[in-house]
Amino acid sequence: MILKVDIAHQGQSSEQALIQLETEISKAKVTTGVVAVKVVHGLGSGTIAKTVRDWAKEQEGRFTAVISGEDYNAFNKEAVAMRSKIQGHKDKDFNNRNAGITIFWL
Repeated sequence: MILKVDIAHQGQSSEQALIQLETEISKAKVTTGVVAVKVVHGLGSGTIAKTVRDWAKEQEGRFTAVISGEDYNAFNKEAVAMRSKIQGHKDKDFNNRNAGITIFWL
């Protein structure tokens, strides 16, 4: 299953969004059946999106893969491999180049 976490709240700072992201990912890692976390960070000014993706780079090795929404498609081998773990789960963002999300494959 893919757990969806929305951290794109109006008026929320990047620091607050990052705390929420870290908390939700930690919970997801110990939740049975969760294969990935889809983080909705929106586009807005781009500050939270940049913070999320910079944090993901700092966490190298912690996740099987981190897939940007722009690359979450049938041509991305990591996206396809992750989706094979959750067969039958439809996801409207798959193949839609949604720059407002980032997928963390646990």
